[in-house]
Amino acid sequence: MKHYDAVVLGSGCGMEVVDQAVARGLSIALVEPGLLGGTCPNLGCIPSKMLIASADTVMEQERAERLGVISRIEHVDFASIMIRMRASRAESQEHMEHLLTHFEGVETYRAHAAYIQPQVLQVGDDTIYGTQVFIAVGARPLIPSIEGLEDVEYLTNESVLELTEIPESLIIIGGGYIAVEYCHFFAAMGTRVTLIEMSDRIITTEEPEISATLQSELSKRARIVTGTMVTSVTRAGKDLRIHARSSLSGEKSRFDAQQVLVAVGRRPNADLLRVEKADIRIDENGYIKVDSHMRTNQDNVFAVGDINGKSMFMHSANAQALVSAANAFDHQHVEMDYSAVPHAVYSYPQIASVGLTEAQARNTDRDVISALTPYMRTAKGEALREEVGFTKCIMDRNSEEILGFHIIGPHAPILIQEVVNAMQSGGHLDQIARGIHIHPAMSELIPSSFEDLV
Repeated sequence: MKHYDAVVLGSGCGMEVVDQAVARGLSIALVEPGLLGGTCPNLGCIPSKMLIASADTVMEQERAERLGVISRIEHVDFASIMIRMRASRAESQEHMEHLLTHFEGVETYRAHAAYIQPQVLQVGDDTIYGTQVFIAVGARPLIPSIEGLEDVEYLTNESVLELTEIPESLIIIGGGYIAVEYCHFFAAMGTRVTLIEMSDRIITTEEPEISATLQSELSKRARIVTGTMVTSVTRAGKDLRIHARSSLSGEKSRFDAQQVLVAVGRRPNADLLRVEKADIRIDENGYIKVDSHMRTNQDNVFAVGDINGKSMFMHSANAQALVSAANAFDHQHVEMDYSAVPHAVYSYPQIASVGLTEAQARNTDRDVISALTPYMRTAKGEALREEVGFTKCIMDRNSEEILGFHIIGPHAPILIQEVVNAMQSGGHLDQIARGIHIHPAMSELIPSSFEDLV
């Protein structure tokens, strides 16, 4: 049996742990049976945003008329767009391979791991022991139990990246972040898109006003069907046929398309590790349970990133990894704070959020106030004729503490960073109000959002 100071399972956010262990001169086993770098650079954040960048360009061209610019898109080279994305992914793999050859004290295992005991794993033909073990094996697409689905070829957020030809028509099952981003992308590429969501609205974790606005905007380019459950999938000639029924009335309906993309969520990879052999506790959905220090019920075993289901974004996963490393290697008692962890949805328009929703805030004992502020409130918003976008600010009336902030509109992921920094620095309005903002600039939208509340 080989002994290591740290065993790291997964090379996504797990690489943050590896970095910390290398800096301390520790011996490390890195176990990665799949693509180096994990989901983000290979199957998620990076490749999807490279595709969406092309879709955004199409949309800006189409919307240029609002500013008096008449233009026409002659051709969208789908194959070229996909080749560019895959070339970047390959380059990322090469970079990771090169990086690992220069790490001292790191032994890489390119094989699947399975638990024997809490700190002992079978990795291929080897048995390894870790003084500290970090589980960062992520998640995979959740495939719902739909009659006939396994009998046809369907796409997921992973396999969709291998397309070489644009589908003429596409049905997306699901209405979350992945679903709406790919709805935007394929609609911009010229595909006839139908999105089917079982809930009464898309992106249900966002503010209702934001969800409604995105649905309205996407409906101009795609068919958005909510409150509808997919019951079965069959073939219909060269197409696939989706059979569905209304969640309220039970009325049946059907939809045909050349391809089907399943995007109903993610499921954790804990089962692939056989964590039950190590008596590592999981919740009812299979995510590994952790405390605020990112520690499992086994003292020397930590779980970070998507595998714990706490905040399934790469930036949050990296932060969790750093917390776990400080606690494991330096015997600190650092706690993960999610109160100012932002996220973004790269739909069109874009969305960004941080902190509590209004419903969550009103479920506390605080005196909550909120306000919607349109982009058109600012000079730059008026110059761009941005008539759709707005912010939603949620604040404590008495303390003026910012509880939540939500944006839909151009540059939302960039604009929200000022609010994130303010919340992390103390969370009060004066962290924003005291800063002088450039005029005219879109950044004025942030202080303007608080004017109706004070």
